Amino acid sequence: MMSKLVDDFYNYIEDHYCLATTEELLGKKYVIGKQKMIGSLLRMIIENGLEISKSQFQENMMLNFDNRQVVDDIFEIGFCYKGTVNILALPEHREYKLSSGDLFIYKTMNDVQQFCFDYQECQMMSVHINFNVIKSVLHPIWGEELLVDWQESLNHLFKESVLIVEKASYELKKIAYDIDDISVDNVIAYIKLKQKTIEFLVTYFERMYKEKTIMNKGNEERERVKKAKELIINNLESPPSVAALAAELNVTIYKLQQAFKNHTGSTVYDFIKRTKMDKARSLLESTNMSVMEIANEIGYDNPSKFASTFKQIYSFTPLQYRKQQRDLS
Repeated sequence: MMSKLVDDFYNYIEDHYCLATTEELLGKKYVIGKQKMIGSLLRMIIENGLEISKSQFQENMMLNFDNRQVVDDIFEIGFCYKGTVNILALPEHREYKLSSGDLFIYKTMNDVQQFCFDYQECQMMSVHINFNVIKSVLHPIWGEELLVDWQESLNHLFKESVLIVEKASYELKKIAYDIDDISVDNVIAYIKLKQKTIEFLVTYFERMYKEKTIMNKGNEERERVKKAKELIINNLESPPSVAALAAELNVTIYKLQQAFKNHTGSTVYDFIKRTKMDKARSLLESTNMSVMEIANEIGYDNPSKFASTFKQIYSFTPLQYRKQQRDLS
């Protein structure tokens, strides 16, 4: 059995929207309509904890679902082949719209009390995976670590919304159409369907984890650059070399340089030079220190080299810059 949630959903459909039902090889088909057929919903149980739902509506269809009693941890990912679906999540009145070519991702256990669906001549497919079933078969030695990592990934994924709608990648779109093309009438077809269903999930999860890895790498790089900047600013008169910075941060010189390039647009050397010149500019504006004193303050023994570097950045020599600022004030 998939879950009480999924069973309750199909029972609700059968009680309130169904004209007839037919038993299928992998599940059940629900003919939607009151006096005439306006669409159909096909439930296909691939294995315990894994299902496919296929829906198709030739006319517009309104459907409401009470989400308050949901207790199952289910992840759903689907694809819209054609038409549109407008979704309203209550009581916050959050609105979503699915259109042809869209991928949608949803996870239960949220604060939505009711969903209102407005199907407009659409065709959709979705895959449901029950993580309560997966949790029950994970080995306790490594299961907890995987579950924590999984939960962190989902928290990041759904931090902005309970339902994610985005354009499907070429790869996911192709798999979705492959699933739609499979007619299950023998064991080989069932195996193909199961393989494509798992491929659909794995393709999305791989992308999700890749994005998480990139995000984590970006956070690590930002923190690394922040610490490097602090070390440079706190020792501006005699800043550490790139090699010393890399050693202090326990990273290779290449990775440190790459992180600086990614997050500042410049090299470590350029950052040091610019920071020194920024401090010199501030001292020229706010103090009466001589050019020699300012040069020494930021670690230049040669005032001429300091003046040349300052002019490269600000287009004025230090004395010209000071005079300009005082004339303006």
